[in-house]
Amino acid sequence: MGFPIVQYTDDTLLLVQADAMQLVCLKSLLNTFADSTGLHVNYSKSSMVPINVSPEKIENLAQTFGCTVGTMPFTYLGLPMGTTKPKIEDMFSLMAKIERRLNGFSSLLSLSGRLQLVNSVISLITTYTMCTIKLHKGVIDNIDRARKQCLWRGNEQDKKVATWQHGQWSRGQKKKEVLG
Repeated sequence: MGFPIVQYTDDTLLLVQADAMQLVCLKSLLNTFADSTGLHVNYSKSSMVPINVSPEKIENLAQTFGCTVGTMPFTYLGLPMGTTKPKIEDMFSLMAKIERRLNGFSSLLSLSGRLQLVNSVISLITTYTMCTIKLHKGVIDNIDRARKQCLWRGNEQDKKVATWQHGQWSRGQKKKEVLG
């Protein structure tokens, strides 16, 4: 019983034939591992994704294994996995993840902090994805728009300028007040 295993930290991807006996043997193996190490598989968080298997058979196999039935594409290590090229809709979670990170922190950061966030975090998320998947132009445009908005959005501190008042520099007035 040989089958490929892809594993990174606590995420494991097993590719097996849709055979009840193989699943019973695999579950037995995993339970033996759990008994000897104390590291248990949470089957309720696991899913079985069928490829060319009838719905009745996959439902039976999932009940045998004690997991749910998933669908293509599914996410593994933050990337959509499927048998076809990902559609732009499959990348919505990536775009939402980037926008959440940018919107959550950018109002609290200075310009140099926002630049560091965009270069060190957001560019790396995009690069990681692009190492595996060829992104659609629309996805890249959306990510670039979000990065630009974050970088040039600013915060209240950036909107204040230093002014000369009564023989000393003051840093409390906003640009509108100085310019208007």
